[in-house]
Amino acid sequence: MELWLAALIIVGAAATAVIGVLVVRRVAPPGTYFKDLVPAGALYTVVGTAYMVILAFVFLVSFESYLGAKSEAQAEATATLAMFHAADLFDSKASKELQRQVACYAREVISKEWPAMRDGRTSPAVEARIAAMENEAEEAPIADSKQTAAFDEWASSNGERRKGRQGRVSEAAPVVAPVIWLILIIGAVTVIATVCLFADPEEAWLPQAAMIAAITTIVVSGLLLVRFLDKPYENESGSIKPTAMARSLALMHQVSDGQLVRRCD
Repeated sequence: MELWLAALIIVGAAATAVIGVLVVRRVAPPGTYFKDLVPAGALYTVVGTAYMVILAFVFLVSFESYLGAKSEAQAEATATLAMFHAADLFDSKASKELQRQVACYAREVISKEWPAMRDGRTSPAVEARIAAMENEAEEAPIADSKQTAAFDEWASSNGERRKGRQGRVSEAAPVVAPVIWLILIIGAVTVIATVCLFADPEEAWLPQAAMIAAITTIVVSGLLLVRFLDKPYENESGSIKPTAMARSLALMHQVSDGQLVRRCD
């Protein structure tokens, strides 16, 4: 979500809440709707605290998912670069083709799979590239112990790449289920709307407006933060981008002195 849009939502929600409490003030009896504010305040404290605990728990789960996605993307990029270096020890012809396949994999992850993950999908082109890359490695001739060791290293790195990609792709699916969003939104409306019941026409309007605006800002900001963490691959500021894979691809081109084919058929 764009920063300006998030700010607009927060300000709009706070303004709506302020208007709501000012409207309630006009019809509220003197001294608020409650004859005794102490038990009412204590009940509101319990409700508000319970909601914030739930929101904090959902935030923690979403934050761990976000960090996991970032870590897995870094691990995948590191393993992909290691595969490229290991392929350099193969037979000359097999080495060039395998390195081309690895570089094409990196390009397609950046250009095709990352946009697909925004919708919780994977890229068929990347799946096909993985099959072609692994078939090329299986068919590469092994002439000596050095190339055997290179193949073992390539296979090990490929396993790490698979694990990293699997973790990266799995985090593309939303962590927060629709029913949880429903509960969070209903809870947010309840916490904010209940403040209106404390409106007192005999008190100054500014402190009451400031109180509900502050509560609304905190609650809505928390919801937006959970929503941001639950969609880690959106093309927005702060979202996880294929920076690590792009860095690995740049190092591949640097090592090969620009001899890699930049187009992938």
